[in-house]
Amino acid sequence: MRKYFLVLTLAMIFAGSLRAQKDTCHIGVYISNLYDYKVDDKSFMADFWMWMNYRNDSLSFENAIEMTNSKSADFSHYTMEKQGNANWAAQKCRAQLIHQWDVSKFPFDKQELQITMEDSQYDTAALAYVADTVNSKIDSSVNSTEWSVEKFSLESGVRSYHTTYGNQRLAGKSAYPRVTARIIIKRNNSWNKLVKMLTGAYVAFLISCIVFFVSSDNQDSRFGLCVGGLFAAIGNKYIVESIVPSSSGNTLMDNVHTLTFVFIFLIIILITVSLKLFESGNENNVKKSLRIDKWAFYMLTTLYVVINTVLIFRAAG
Repeated sequence: MRKYFLVLTLAMIFAGSLRAQKDTCHIGVYISNLYDYKVDDKSFMADFWMWMNYRNDSLSFENAIEMTNSKSADFSHYTMEKQGNANWAAQKCRAQLIHQWDVSKFPFDKQELQITMEDSQYDTAALAYVADTVNSKIDSSVNSTEWSVEKFSLESGVRSYHTTYGNQRLAGKSAYPRVTARIIIKRNNSWNKLVKMLTGAYVAFLISCIVFFVSSDNQDSRFGLCVGGLFAAIGNKYIVESIVPSSSGNTLMDNVHTLTFVFIFLIIILITVSLKLFESGNENNVKKSLRIDKWAFYMLTTLYVVINTVLIFRAAG
């Protein structure tokens, strides 16, 4: 009798495990193009093919895949073919995808672009996604003069939602299978872009430094050079911000321009002190004024170069 109950229990457990066994779908992607990188719009465009390999004939993936991080997605060329005991479905997608561009280290920035594909019909109780990492690739033509691909990967996972969307067989929350393509891209010609972007700021600082070689007798020329350098730095900042939008945090461009403004202000303070000493009429004060002009130039330029070097190499590192 005990053996009968033991066999019956094991049979029930085995039958339950069969009922609980979920279907599996292998999903892969081939990314043929990445383009329209829009920092202001927080988006980029992607063209790619995706395929689904599965055995359960009752499954259907037409209009079943959702691009959860897209602004818009157009699917086309859907095909489904029976290959022995397996089914092979494929479709093409063109999507405008959301991406929060991190420009804090521009022009030495790297971006991790993501393409997230999630099932909108079957939850994790019924279906599991497996990433087809062997066949998933990114086309070499994606590399451009501005960006180059450093790494590509495809990962499967699960997305949980704190809602059942009204599904009465679920309680509390729901979960759906997903796969995520991750593409790490790096900006090309970073040093060349840096020189182009910051030449105006550096020239503005050097213009302001010339005041230390102008006699204190020509006070109008001294202050005029500082004011000219300040306006040149401000103009350069506006030009840079028209190309690289400002972010909530400080970027490398912000730090360099702020540093330039601070040092030009220090130059104005120093030449004001120097002028006060020079106009006092005291011979010792006149000598102090000349020493201030001499040492201020070397100290400020050295300190400015050092701080700039630290900022730039920290961003480039």
